[in-house]
Amino acid sequence: MVPRYKTDLKAVLVPKFSYAWGDYTAAMAVREPSPDLTTLPEAAWAEANRRSQIVRQLAENPRRTRADVRAAAAKLGCSIARTYTLLDRFIAEPTVTSLLPRRRGPTTGLSRLRPEMDALVDQVIESMYLSKQRARLADVVSEVRRRCYELRVPPPGRKAITIRVRQKPRAYVIARREGRRAAREQLAPVLGSLESPGPLALVQIDHTVVDVVVVDSVTRAPIQRPWLTLAIDVHSRCVAGFHLSLEPPSATSVALCIARAALPKEAWLAQRGIDAVWPVSGIMRTLHLDNAKEFRSEALRRGCEQYGISLEYRPVRTPHYGGHIERLIGTLMGKVHLLPGTTYSGIEAKGDVNPEKTATMTLDEVDRWLGNAIAGVYHRDMHRGISTTPLAAWASGMASRAPLSPVTDPRRFLIDFLPIERRLVRREGVLLNSIGYWSDVLRTWIGHPEPMIIRYDPRDLSRIYLQGPDGVYYDLAYRDVRRSPISRWEHRRAVKRLREDGYAHVDEGAIFRTVDAMRAITDEATAATKGARRERERRRRAATGAVPTAPSHRASEQPIATGGGGAAAAVELFPVEEWS
Repeated sequence: MVPRYKTDLKAVLVPKFSYAWGDYTAAMAVREPSPDLTTLPEAAWAEANRRSQIVRQLAENPRRTRADVRAAAAKLGCSIARTYTLLDRFIAEPTVTSLLPRRRGPTTGLSRLRPEMDALVDQVIESMYLSKQRARLADVVSEVRRRCYELRVPPPGRKAITIRVRQKPRAYVIARREGRRAAREQLAPVLGSLESPGPLALVQIDHTVVDVVVVDSVTRAPIQRPWLTLAIDVHSRCVAGFHLSLEPPSATSVALCIARAALPKEAWLAQRGIDAVWPVSGIMRTLHLDNAKEFRSEALRRGCEQYGISLEYRPVRTPHYGGHIERLIGTLMGKVHLLPGTTYSGIEAKGDVNPEKTATMTLDEVDRWLGNAIAGVYHRDMHRGISTTPLAAWASGMASRAPLSPVTDPRRFLIDFLPIERRLVRREGVLLNSIGYWSDVLRTWIGHPEPMIIRYDPRDLSRIYLQGPDGVYYDLAYRDVRRSPISRWEHRRAVKRLREDGYAHVDEGAIFRTVDAMRAITDEATAATKGARRERERRRRAATGAVPTAPSHRASEQPIATGGGGAAAAVELFPVEEWS
């Protein structure tokens, strides 16, 4: 025998939680669901249509009397009370469907539980199911039954609880369980789109971690997953350029990707033995970026201003505006999953495969593989978004527009996007990162009252680039020419080590002594640890990947071997590693 209520639930329950979110509220009016007209029986539709013709006359008669309603009831074949009900329904919703025959019984969605029990169930749903812990529905049912047992009241069935969970607006449920960002990404309307009138009129850039583990070039032992920076031409869907790195995204990786996108690819393809055509080159009109820190740097802004490139940023919380680059990343990662050492896209896809045991490719080999995959395969595959291949779309776009502006000075182009600092020119030269730099050209500006713009390549701090008042970049080398080239990454590690050892003042000599000591330790530990292998690989790549040295102080006066479009196709500026 079910025990009677021995306490008032209203006295023990917390008041109902108000869960308004966005345009959704909990206090939703219960309405009869709209019928599916495609499955509606013909007889029911014919009856509703007959009713509408009679009831419409009553509704449109502002002076109707009870006699008019009685006459209409006779035509309808129902009582006067029923006629008034049909009239009210038609006035509230003047459509044929409002007069469809309805089944007997309680209205769909109407709760048959007592208000106190409804409050208890709703409280459990709010506290357990609609939380970041993402409790299962079975846990909610168990908790409701436990509370009912303590209150000595009969619990509702699982179906009743399930119905109440499903009555919650889906956007609200996702927002409470997964966050508002997830709710927006899944359910927010997609408004607006990106259109590009021609090749390189709009270029998107983004980063991703490559789903493959690379190995050390000497020991062939695993290191880590590299970072990939990609640029896509929205008009043709061609890959404008890419940059592969062991370091997370930075202003330098963006600069190298932009430089590779703007310059001709013939020399780059030839050096890697890639037998393919990659015609994308020229200065883009607009860069479309997300709001990451590396895309907001002063170096990128000034470089784009220098070459007339507009910067556009995605509206906040609108990931669909980056759909082109996101789809390209997904396409290339799908191809990467065929490589040894792949991590796949998730734990389920990876299964019991250990990527570090199957990894065999170095960073250079992955870089060359990506070049083949892009220029030899992706550009020649049919793209459903444009109903042709990216190569064909590029050729068609170039045939119908004026030639793109070429990069006339590749070295200067890259320098214009490198990180910026400002320093005074003193008698001792220029001091940057506690390292002194000198060149005879500095004699002209000793005592200059304003700090001057300095650009530096984080991969090689042995040379920096000072922009003179005439706008030309001048090379500055170490003041002490005996110093060996180091990277910004090694410099930071050395300064951190010195600070930990209690050095209050870090000077140039201490920095280079610490770097040499750290290199010696790394060489000894290379065969033992993954971190040491990674440090050696970074150092090796930094030594071969710096900006080419100008034959004279005036970089813009150096002779340029012109290739397609007048750009220096023979100059290799694009290492696949960076230091930041």
